[in-house]
Amino acid sequence: MEKLKINIHPTFIIFACILIYFGKSILFFNYLVVMFLHEFAHAFVARRLGYNIKNIKLIPFGICLNMNSCDLVPKDEIKIALAGPIINFILVFLTLSLWWVFPYTYNYTCFFCYCNFITGAFNLIPAFPLDGGRVLLSVLKQKVTSRVATKFCKLINIVIIFVLLALFIMSCFYSVNLTFLFVILCLLSGVLDNNKVGKYTLINYGLLKKMGTVIKTKPLVVLNNTKMYKLCKYIDNFSYISISVLDENRNLQATLNESEFLKYLEKYGASAEFKYVLSQEKLH
Repeated sequence: MEKLKINIHPTFIIFACILIYFGKSILFFNYLVVMFLHEFAHAFVARRLGYNIKNIKLIPFGICLNMNSCDLVPKDEIKIALAGPIINFILVFLTLSLWWVFPYTYNYTCFFCYCNFITGAFNLIPAFPLDGGRVLLSVLKQKVTSRVATKFCKLINIVIIFVLLALFIMSCFYSVNLTFLFVILCLLSGVLDNNKVGKYTLINYGLLKKMGTVIKTKPLVVLNNTKMYKLCKYIDNFSYISISVLDENRNLQATLNESEFLKYLEKYGASAEFKYVLSQEKLH
């Protein structure tokens, strides 16, 4: 398993400097702790599902993982994306419970509760590079092509950016709200980053299996219009899958072993249909 790399987004550095400059160092420290807890939840769920995360970025309101996870199973993407906000809301609940039992702890944990609530709620906004944007993309990718889904999500980003820009301009006439500006910069990166925010890679389960012992085979039968990601859930550490691909007439078109499946999954992406893969590889 490759070593997890953590990068810091420029807006997070600006966010930190401004908070410290205005004497909000305690608030910043709480945000930093919340960010890492948020990140840990993403990484924990991803690795439990069999993925390795690279190039995670810290941003002011959460963790920026991947903008266009074409190699990630959409249902898994949703689970990973929601893991961050869920842990934030769990921590909010636990903190509120602590106040109920030990009221005097409020003075020491109020910022922690506030940061968790803001981080969790804000990340549910359906815009990149927030978790809500990745959930929206994953849902759309199960209905339309990845390209169409990505364009639609970028359009959502642009609409939200213009709304926030209008609110920021309005705040300048009363009391300048820099939060709007931070959010605009964050969402703008989701439009301009061209899917290079991060990268998920599927762990090769074959390397994890113990060799030298008897391994059972798990036979699977699919139609050639089935997308490859639908079979990922059948891969585990205790068996090898064998895939029989049938054509439109229910005739055997090809047979793939697990190693071949993983190779084609990485090469063509999880959303590719077996029909396309077989036509490219010319397997019979």
